[in-house]
Amino acid sequence: MTRTLTNKLARIKPGTLFVGVDLALKRNVAVVIDQQAAWLDRFSFPNECSGYEFFRRRLHSHQARQQAPAVMVGMEPTNYFWKPLASDLAHHQLCYCLVNSFTVKKHREGDQLARAKDDTRDAFTIADLVRTGKFTQTRLLPAPYAELRQYATLHDRLVRDIGRQKTLLRGAVGQLFPELSTVFSSFTGATALAMLRRHAAAAHISQVPLELFLTRVRQDLKGRRLQVSLLRKAHLLAPTSIGLQEGTQAVQLALRLHIETLETLKAQLDQVDMALQDTFLTAPESRYLVSIPGLGTITAAIILAEIGNPAHFSNARQLVKLAGLQPVSNLSGNKTRSRTPMSRQGRPRLRTALYFAILRLIQCDDGFASAYQYYLQREKRPLTKMQAIGALMNKLLRVLWALMRHQTLYDSTRLMRA
Repeated sequence: MTRTLTNKLARIKPGTLFVGVDLALKRNVAVVIDQQAAWLDRFSFPNECSGYEFFRRRLHSHQARQQAPAVMVGMEPTNYFWKPLASDLAHHQLCYCLVNSFTVKKHREGDQLARAKDDTRDAFTIADLVRTGKFTQTRLLPAPYAELRQYATLHDRLVRDIGRQKTLLRGAVGQLFPELSTVFSSFTGATALAMLRRHAAAAHISQVPLELFLTRVRQDLKGRRLQVSLLRKAHLLAPTSIGLQEGTQAVQLALRLHIETLETLKAQLDQVDMALQDTFLTAPESRYLVSIPGLGTITAAIILAEIGNPAHFSNARQLVKLAGLQPVSNLSGNKTRSRTPMSRQGRPRLRTALYFAILRLIQCDDGFASAYQYYLQREKRPLTKMQAIGALMNKLLRVLWALMRHQTLYDSTRLMRA
């Protein structure tokens, strides 16, 4: 940490001006300070082309007046607001950096014991953090990594939405026919969806003859084969169900809407996955990542999307820190909360992708399977299963870094030396 801060401060030229921008939907507030934290200016500008042009002119004016060698603009990664401004600054070759929102909050509260907060205070705090090197080195991604990041974000949102609809679907079934979970292991199969679309209420099923019930369900079937045996079990359970007797039509309508939404989301996810794979295959690193047996194209694409341009990193330790997998100390006096806790302060999607990738690799790849067993059975300090998986997530990142950096294909025999 000290070395990183020293390197950041070493790159700041003496006499540089620092600008903190508090971003908002319509108007942004900027505060300009010098290297001694002296307040030089405060102004606002709108989020439009003329506003950005006014912002740049104001900065150039201060730079000429102070004879400053450079200007550094800092801002929080607020929603999407920072991206258009960062893109404009990069296009006009102006230096920008991002400041962590949590750091801004704590720094402001430390300086303002009254806990006062407004846009001007936030802008000054951001400028002061940039002045002292408390900023990240995040940059807008170039193509194709920018496209990959957007597709990965969309993929994650659709997966979450699908999970939400499945939860709502199970809730509706629990009201109409709770015992149905003993018949169908999943409510998203073709036969289950055909039944649930219009005939989910046990109170109504029990009043319909079996053959008529099968005929109606078959009319809504979108799969190739109807699982008649499961429907017979459901029909047999219906008379003894504790499902609702009243208000079932509204719940049935809600259930049908959940199914339709679920099918729409799945179709959208297929489109996103296709675009994600196509974009991933245009990246020069793709052929090296997919050379690992068991690492699927979608998983590899999400990992690369979260990493971004590998050229922005100088070693594998930075990728480990990006994922939040590095162990951090948690000591206070003689108390130790955990022996090897992960920081979990990196990208959660990257950690998730690595976790499921490792679960797959220890089943498909001899190198990772052997490493997993070694961690569990070694004589000194054997790891638990979750600790071993965490260690392999770290190792997978180092392997991926080596493949991308040296532009080579995967060799499982060299895994234990990675």
